[in-house]
Amino acid sequence: MFALLLFLQVATQAPDTATYTSLALRRMVAEASVINHRVPPGLGEYAAQLESEISLGFRDGSSGREVTTSVEQVASALTWKRTGEVDQHVTGYRSQSLGPQLATIGLFEDAWAVPSLYGNRLALLFGRNAAPRRRSTGLLRAESARQWAVHPLADDRERIYRFAGGDTIESLTIGDRVINIVRIEVTPRAALPAGTVAFHGELDLDAARKHVVRMRGSFTETKGPPSFGVGAILRSVTALDAGVFVELVNSEVNGEFWLPQYQRFEAQGLAPVLGEGKAIFRILTRFRGIEIVAARADEVAVSGVDSASAPRAVPNDTRRIPYVADTLAARPHLLSFASFDSLARYVKWQAQIGTASATVSSEDFVDVAPIRWRSTGPPILAAQAEHFQDVVHVNRIEGPYTGLGASVRMRDRFPGVIARGNVGYAWSEQTVRGRVSVELARRPWRFAVRGGRSLDPTNDFSNGLDSISTLGALFGVDDHDYVDRWSAGVQASRLFNGDNNLLRLEVGWAQDQSAVQHLAHGLVGHEPFVPNRPVDAGAYVRTALAFEWHRNVQAEFLRPGTGFSLNYLRGDGMLRFQRVEARATTRRNVDAWTFAARVDAGVVTGNIPTQQLFEMGRELNLPGYEYKEFTGTQAATARGLAMYRLGWWRAPLHLYGRVWLPALDPALSVSFQSGWTGATSAADWVAMRRLMPSAVITDGVRSSLSAGIRFFGGALGVAIARPVDHAAAWRVRAEFGQRF
Repeated sequence: MFALLLFLQVATQAPDTATYTSLALRRMVAEASVINHRVPPGLGEYAAQLESEISLGFRDGSSGREVTTSVEQVASALTWKRTGEVDQHVTGYRSQSLGPQLATIGLFEDAWAVPSLYGNRLALLFGRNAAPRRRSTGLLRAESARQWAVHPLADDRERIYRFAGGDTIESLTIGDRVINIVRIEVTPRAALPAGTVAFHGELDLDAARKHVVRMRGSFTETKGPPSFGVGAILRSVTALDAGVFVELVNSEVNGEFWLPQYQRFEAQGLAPVLGEGKAIFRILTRFRGIEIVAARADEVAVSGVDSASAPRAVPNDTRRIPYVADTLAARPHLLSFASFDSLARYVKWQAQIGTASATVSSEDFVDVAPIRWRSTGPPILAAQAEHFQDVVHVNRIEGPYTGLGASVRMRDRFPGVIARGNVGYAWSEQTVRGRVSVELARRPWRFAVRGGRSLDPTNDFSNGLDSISTLGALFGVDDHDYVDRWSAGVQASRLFNGDNNLLRLEVGWAQDQSAVQHLAHGLVGHEPFVPNRPVDAGAYVRTALAFEWHRNVQAEFLRPGTGFSLNYLRGDGMLRFQRVEARATTRRNVDAWTFAARVDAGVVTGNIPTQQLFEMGRELNLPGYEYKEFTGTQAATARGLAMYRLGWWRAPLHLYGRVWLPALDPALSVSFQSGWTGATSAADWVAMRRLMPSAVITDGVRSSLSAGIRFFGGALGVAIARPVDHAAAWRVRAEFGQRF
């Protein structure tokens, strides 16, 4: 994720046509450009309180689910002066994380907030700092190189951009005033000099005053000419492909000035070798309590610089020589921190941690994404697998597995059509596996045809991102059982409420067969793997129906909210069965408390194949018991977590340089796990004993309880645990992440 802050995507523009689509638009942009260069005389400086949420997460390429894996909430005070000086002073900090990591605030050398949209150049997370100096309140960053983007209203805009639109999109009524908002579409020109950082997106203006109300889009940096050869191909496969997006929203203050209200910065990155999933780095900031200080006459006179005499900056100089605006110059963008004691005492949070990230999606910027990411344009062939597991994984059935994949996105040739394929070889099993698919996307609909041979896990009540073991078997960890499955079928799905709710229907053919274990133990340690459990072989017509409501909310991850899912699976043929599963999940943050809970229930009927039975035990909902100790044709589980932050040591830990750790932030935690399995007929018991001769049901509800202390936003902890339905000793265990 650190790389997402260092790379901007390669810019690829369409052929240039005209700079402005109308004479009226040209006049409007020219007038706005002149006004934008001069900070209004009445605006000397302002101060504001900021609350930012900085999150890391990822979006699964095939399912479209988006999860949050860490959240940092940062309070700061910002001061901006009409001369361009900025000071962002961090006053509060807290975090939550699924696992050990560095604090992302260590990535920033400068203020991350964009204090104004005046001037010829914009510095987005790349502002230059002053030389280091001490303050009694904390630490200031060292000086860094400044990287500038060309403002769409810059004097040299016509060398960089094309403009379209200019129509009124909204009318705001404030008191007895009506403010018309016009939208201008800004597109970079073709063949810009290497090193030019340009904006592509929407520019909204106050039609009367010509002030910038909103900017939304992406920033691109043009690279040099492409290289060719084997080395270039290897780099294209392994390099990070990144997109940088912003939404900068202003609001009118005192009926005079348009100043920041809400800002979103987002870096999305994918590496072809890792599959189609995107890593996401996101900053959401809200400005509150803006206080204006009027400019004195001498400040306006001293700071004013006639634009005719200002140094010119040609496009390929944008990273070296900032274009000086009338009242703005290259000034420090300071980022400083309050003392650790002050950071630890901060309690004036306006929003619960995680709520800001829960309302947005990486798909919000799909229309301004890099051209190679969009659904329009010429066809694109990519040497890219759908998942990282398609490239390399290790498990006790296949041993080491290596593969490759490719995709063709037809785009304008056949809009919405994507063809994918992957093939790989299991070296210990000496078996070839792979799949092919063709999809047609017509939002909100998606249709697909798929077929292939796969090794599928038979674990129950897994979350939507669970899959076969990737590398855990190398270290002796493979808590899955597997079925070797051939399948082919068609699928239709429909999204509701953006991409948050889903209805999916699948119909096809499948054939299940036993998977033979080929690894006895991992490479590290010699603890033997448990044997792979048997399956009932046979072919069947497979029908599946799924409904997911708020599908991005999963209690195991950090996005707060409530979600629900219902799944129906039917087999007709040699294997005849029906299986229904339901899930409800919720997560809440309330001041110092975090609550999370998940309930699953399911039933399977018919001539039940062993691979469709429910299993429960260690690592599967009942950690106080043995591996898959219980079996049944009906099952239910409930899990919950309550965590209370003690309010101690809440300041992030600065180790050295850019290396910061999240706050130690100890929290008391209590979690429980309850499970039940049952069987109602002799046929149920026959199927269960085919799976395991000593199969047993839970004979009532089995429960485990653990209590302990966690650190670093819940990422690490130590707890004592024991079953509570019978006498047993307490056991000490380490806890990683917020699993419960």
